Amino acid sequence: MELDHTSMEAAGRAIHTEGGEFRRSADRLGTQLERFIPYFGNPSSDEAARIFRQGEDGHPGFDHAYEDLSKALTDLSEAYQVIGAAVVAMSKNVKAADLASMIDKDAFVQDLFTFAERKNDDIGVPTTPVERA
Repeated sequence: MELDHTSMEAAGRAIHTEGGEFRRSADRLGTQLERFIPYFGNPSSDEAARIFRQGEDGHPGFDHAYEDLSKALTDLSEAYQVIGAAVVAMSKNVKAADLASMIDKDAFVQDLFTFAERKNDDIGVPTTPVERA
């Protein structure tokens, strides 16, 4: 597979888009799971619910695990966005490098000097005969 600035830019935009889709999917699943949390019991009045939700003996409970999972999903979603934006930005550097590598610098500079040293001359205008119908 050949990489150039256009393929890099497309890949960066695809990563960015995938991150948005990932976030929406994770949010949908989180919403579905949150509906069940009230059925896990009331930790303030039920010992089994307290152990399940808050943990015991240094072991985290459901609430802690759920917070960790939510944070991890948020971080992953943000990473998609940042990585996608970085790849798009890198594509612009690759484009500039591609253009710079195509220029014969010595010839380019010499052409600039030649152009700058020219005398005021007539501007050539191409003419095309007009046929009348």
